[in-house]
Amino acid sequence: MAWQPIVAGVDGSPESFRAASLAWRIARAADARCVLVYAVPEVWAPGGMAPLVNSADIFDRLVSDLREQLAREVGAEVPEAVRQALVARAGRPGVVLDEIVREQGASLVVVGGRHHGALARGLGGSTAHHLVRTSSAPVLVVAAAGRAPQRILVATDLFGAAGPTLSIAGRYADLLDAQIRAVHVVEPAKYPMVVPLSLDEGEFEARSREEFERLVESELSRVLPDDRVIRRGRPDEEIAEEVASWRADLVVVGSHGKGWIDRLLIGSTTERLLNRLPTSLLVVPISKPAVKSPARAETRARARRRKGTVVI
Repeated sequence: MAWQPIVAGVDGSPESFRAASLAWRIARAADARCVLVYAVPEVWAPGGMAPLVNSADIFDRLVSDLREQLAREVGAEVPEAVRQALVARAGRPGVVLDEIVREQGASLVVVGGRHHGALARGLGGSTAHHLVRTSSAPVLVVAAAGRAPQRILVATDLFGAAGPTLSIAGRYADLLDAQIRAVHVVEPAKYPMVVPLSLDEGEFEARSREEFERLVESELSRVLPDDRVIRRGRPDEEIAEEVASWRADLVVVGSHGKGWIDRLLIGSTTERLLNRLPTSLLVVPISKPAVKSPARAETRARARRRKGTVVI
């Protein structure tokens, strides 16, 4: 399957320059276009009376300044043609990048990563948080090292996200000629006294391992037996421990997304990893299958019958 454009967000920060460099390296390996995107911030007049971003002079000056920064910071790594083709659009970074990803049909969006605590997450988080919740393409959040991944750790559940997550991790390992390891974290029962388990913990872990082995064998059989790891505990903590012990430089996870109340109160494994950012993180969006309502389906069937439509 051919690679579509690789989109990277740049804003003048060191994190964004690392993202641009890695995006170009991935695009070159994939024989794909690399598209740098600058979400030009709105500049407000004194007193907050009106935005000045519509002023062509100010807009052009901001874009010109960023091009100069790109030339200084990544000119030796990212070709001039890619830098000069910078796409500049006014708006919030997450929204602008979402628009470009959809317009370009991008295979990947790359942004620089920053650490964020609970308060920042509750107030909206970062561009990376926004994209993980909304992007139609996988999101690569680049950690401080910013190097091309050579050791890829794919962390998977045992449900709907497992297949696509393992498959995409394998695709990137092939592209980058990287080593790959798979890990599944068995979480202890949260409410053992309230909801008694029909399986003891040992049997539950054994069944989890059996299902994990089956999934890896069917979706990513190239992973060696010694690189199929089961850990026990809280997923984000155990994944971070595996990153450190194996020296992974990219973690691949699948994300179903959550409502904003869930994210604010309890977070998710993906959000916690974003906040810890133990290494670069590739988040694969997993679409939930559409659930058809039996009542609605029966209503549509009756309507078709009234119109004389034969339903098979």
